[in-house]
Amino acid sequence: MSDSPPPAEQFENLDLAGAATDDSARRWNWVGFLLGLVALGAGFAYEHVGQQSLPLFENLDPVDWLLAASLLAMAAFLVVPLATDRERTARYWRRLRNRRFGVTSLLALVALFLLGLFGPLFASEPAQLQLLRGYQPPVFTSVGTEWVVGSCVGEVSEGMCHGSWQFPFGTTRLGKDLLPFVVLGARTALVIGLVSAALITPVGLVVGLVAAYSGGRVDDVLMRVAEVMQTVPAVIVYLLFWNWNTEYRLLTLIAVFGLTNWGGLARLVRNEALQLRERPYVKAARSAGASRTQIVRQHLLPNVSRSVLANVTLQIPLLILTEAALSFVVLPVAGSPRPVTLGDPTVVSWGQAVNLGVRDAGLFPGWWITAIPGAFLALTVLVVTVFGRSLSDVLDPNPGW
Repeated sequence: MSDSPPPAEQFENLDLAGAATDDSARRWNWVGFLLGLVALGAGFAYEHVGQQSLPLFENLDPVDWLLAASLLAMAAFLVVPLATDRERTARYWRRLRNRRFGVTSLLALVALFLLGLFGPLFASEPAQLQLLRGYQPPVFTSVGTEWVVGSCVGEVSEGMCHGSWQFPFGTTRLGKDLLPFVVLGARTALVIGLVSAALITPVGLVVGLVAAYSGGRVDDVLMRVAEVMQTVPAVIVYLLFWNWNTEYRLLTLIAVFGLTNWGGLARLVRNEALQLRERPYVKAARSAGASRTQIVRQHLLPNVSRSVLANVTLQIPLLILTEAALSFVVLPVAGSPRPVTLGDPTVVSWGQAVNLGVRDAGLFPGWWITAIPGAFLALTVLVVTVFGRSLSDVLDPNPGW
């Protein structure tokens, strides 16, 4: 028996073998995705054009429909392929479990995903004022009774008001429960991440693949456009639509930042596709009479999808932080009695909660109003960043480890 180690996994072995055999499965994924889009489009038209309420869902905003479409795309092109290709999924899991922070970030990301997706079913908008319940501290913490507005809900000992499970994250100065701020803030972060990724990914993929395979003048023009998009100040573009758009500012923010951040992804896809074009198996497919569409679908697209997934995952934290930062920027608006934030005041986000704590409490005594949403924001950015870097290593076709 030979003691030589098994041959290392090769790029061609990993990707090409499944490309032709899985072509039918990918076709059905597309069929399911398109049928789902038709159903979502019909529901959106029924509610917003026909002005009718859906039986199980009422008052869904356009951004909610976009979130549903993004979840549909994630299920069709990520979850289903991983569930059906168990061998590849097991290989990825073996690589991921060797990275301790990768597994931890994955579990935390799943928890945040479930919180943002299902949490709003149990947490309503934090609109109710309880003026005699202001500055209630979170559980396991305390604050001087002289700072509590009204009476302390928890135990009082030695002049300190202790937190209670009635308000596990405490309350604001006006008595608003902070728990809905945290839960609905997770929903906003989920919307920003998934919908932005759903906008960036197809545009970057299409532009990069067309540029790589067309070459010549088409390549030059598309790459110049990508370079221009990389230099466009998205904040300035957002400001152009901000003043007159008072109802769907979050949707405008996602659309602007999603549609102006695909340039880097397009260049990445184009560069990788150019290298793949010179691989022997692509040349063999071309010699065998495969069309451009077949080569792109079967050989180029599956092999660049790994880099695309890792790249988009690393862009999501920046977009979440951008929304939080805009919540701190206020501008005077004609006819408004007070300055208006650049964020969307009609939605709840962690950035707005942090701004509320700084503006109303000044970090003391209600430090938790800023600290708890800020901790969730920092945790989300950290988790997505760590998972994105781990994902880049896990999906590397020649990891070397």
